[in-house]
Amino acid sequence: MNKNFAVLIAAVVAVAGCGGGGGGGKSASTAPASPPAPTVSLSVSQPKISLGSSANITWTSTNATSCTASGGWAGTQAVSGTALQTPVAAGLSSYTLTCTGAGGNANQTVALTVPIPVQKSSYLNAKNTGLPNQSLPKSSGANAVKFISPTEMITTGFAMGDFFQDGTESMVGFTNNFVPSSDPNYGRTPGHAYFYKKDVNGNWVDQTAKLLSDQTGCITPRKVIVADFNGDGVPDIFVACHGTDLYPLPAGYTAGEVPRILLSQPDGTYKNVPAPISCYCHGAAAADVNGNGFADIVVVDPEINKQPFYLVNNKDGTFKPDYTRMPPSTAPNTACNPACRLGIYSVELVDFDATGKFDLWLGGVDDKSLGSFASTIFHNPGTNNFSTATATVLPSATAPSVADNNPLDLVYTNGNIYLMRVDSGYTETSIQKINYKTLSSTMIYRHGPYTGSTYSWLTWMLPYQSNIIGADSSYGVSIPQ
Repeated sequence: MNKNFAVLIAAVVAVAGCGGGGGGGKSASTAPASPPAPTVSLSVSQPKISLGSSANITWTSTNATSCTASGGWAGTQAVSGTALQTPVAAGLSSYTLTCTGAGGNANQTVALTVPIPVQKSSYLNAKNTGLPNQSLPKSSGANAVKFISPTEMITTGFAMGDFFQDGTESMVGFTNNFVPSSDPNYGRTPGHAYFYKKDVNGNWVDQTAKLLSDQTGCITPRKVIVADFNGDGVPDIFVACHGTDLYPLPAGYTAGEVPRILLSQPDGTYKNVPAPISCYCHGAAAADVNGNGFADIVVVDPEINKQPFYLVNNKDGTFKPDYTRMPPSTAPNTACNPACRLGIYSVELVDFDATGKFDLWLGGVDDKSLGSFASTIFHNPGTNNFSTATATVLPSATAPSVADNNPLDLVYTNGNIYLMRVDSGYTETSIQKINYKTLSSTMIYRHGPYTGSTYSWLTWMLPYQSNIIGADSSYGVSIPQ
């Protein structure tokens, strides 16, 4: 063998064995890069809008080839764009966009709140919600039952509305303050106002601090109504208060009291203001009777003013009394002795005739032997002044008993009027069903008298599905319509 060739081969073998230039004799390889992950940016032009209004959902994405909407919207979307959303119902809607690319997927969600609209009358705000009856707020004390504190209890003074403007129903409650009869303040100590929201378990939770600083309430909060008094589209509250419920009044006690108004404020809270009158306000109803966006109030006062009257809205949530708009038959009978006072205790503003105008229902102690006031509908003549209104007198209760004298609440549904009647001591309850066209009448429910264990009345009535129910669920009353 050629000597030089042998030396060259040896040298090559030596270099290869030392790994020179070859990294173990193999060439290095580079792994392919992963596709970039998509990103999504989603925004809404307004986080809260009124029902019937619209908001724009705007989005951009990177590294995406397709996007899909879910939640409050649906369907395939471009990888960037804008979509106009017009919710068809109140509530909280979530809008989610998921974008997909070679590197995976990404999503983002935005929320849009639509508050529950305030309807044009307190009757509609109370009866036209579609809600079932409610378990009233309770404290957790062993002996509390419905007591908020050792003496405060919500009885008749409660109403529903979207007070937190979050698209859900919440509750406002005014308590009676049942101080012991031995206390010198018995019968003249006011309760307080509270706001409640439900937690995830359906329990009412006190959220008053978020909305109200002045909790001044009433001695006797007889009825709470909800309407828009200052024209901002947010529910306001009027509570008909009637003061000490002791008759004859003991020495040193004052008859009647000043009702309270809770007015919504621009910052989302409520301002507690007194009404411009002192009264034995046993009932109230409110409606935007002239379509100007501000609800007026009709109040019934059988003891102090001794007649129904208007609280005319000054178009800012303040009011002035007006005694000229009521039917002449409701004026005080100055020649009558106290035993035959009219005794009008209840009122509603309802469009019975489907004319777009609110008619006036007044419920009195239906005992003609005392010269009292029969339950009557006054038909709106179109001027929202009932001084010239024609009247329809509703029939007295059939198979009368002591419980049938005083109609305290009304529901109008499917062409029928339902009147809840009680006796003066609230120990017997009945419901009268009246066909509005024929005025034929039947009694569909009666309970009482109170025996200590079988007491059951309704507080307020609600139409729910095909039944008439008690607004306070603890009474367990449900009667087929």
